[in-house]
Amino acid sequence: MERSVCGFLLFLVAPLLAGCPERPLTPRGPSPGATHFTIQTFNVEISDDADPETIAAVGASDADVLCLQEVTPRWQATLVERYGARYPYAAWHVERGQSTSGLGVLSRFPVTDLGIDPAPAGAHPAWHLHVETPAGPVQVLQVHLRAPLNGARTALEAYLTVDGDHREAVDVFTARLREGLPTIVLGDFNEDDEGAAVKRLEAQGFVNALPLFHPGQPTWRYRSVAGQMDRALDHIMYGPGLAPLNAYVLRAGRSDHLPVVAHFEIERTAE
Repeated sequence: MERSVCGFLLFLVAPLLAGCPERPLTPRGPSPGATHFTIQTFNVEISDDADPETIAAVGASDADVLCLQEVTPRWQATLVERYGARYPYAAWHVERGQSTSGLGVLSRFPVTDLGIDPAPAGAHPAWHLHVETPAGPVQVLQVHLRAPLNGARTALEAYLTVDGDHREAVDVFTARLREGLPTIVLGDFNEDDEGAAVKRLEAQGFVNALPLFHPGQPTWRYRSVAGQMDRALDHIMYGPGLAPLNAYVLRAGRSDHLPVVAHFEIERTAE
């Protein structure tokens, strides 16, 4: 997540209440014979690219697919060296320098890179991928939506226009999704469970996995305020063809974000 000193309190005092199920789901094991997998999203934060705790946090969940944001060339080299044997398939969209737009994926399953979509508001791009599971492809859309105070506007203007920018980004990014495939949209949304992008995806039939099992669990912490400003800014949203088995957050690493993990099985009726 990017920070702006000017106007940062606008972000911190944003409404924190989010809708959630009346009763959380209980994690369960996969159905007999069903193909299942775990997937993680984690914004590693560019400033932590040499931190041993954050490097270890990337693989702490041992998820089958690791989707990463704010990946730098140094992050890429470090993660290939550390996790290349465990994850034989990897893909990267990394820019030179300390760009927060870098994306990466490490996987136990073959991965097909389907290309990048530039952000309509000039922020971070989104990435289309196919993960080839034993039951067929799962399409993954990895996003890193713009921070509420980021952009060429003043802090106040950026904050007031973030919802519209997030909705526009989701519309652009999801337009290329292929119908009939199990689909996951995940990443650093830079908004809570009731945010504009989350609601837009819910209107398209997606479900936010983490609140089903742990409603209100934060995925981001503003470290200078002793846990008082923790928020849920990272999401794993799934569409038809997938059944959630569990979703949780790991308290690991020194990034301002935390790893979010979801466990799914592929429904037999999915094409």
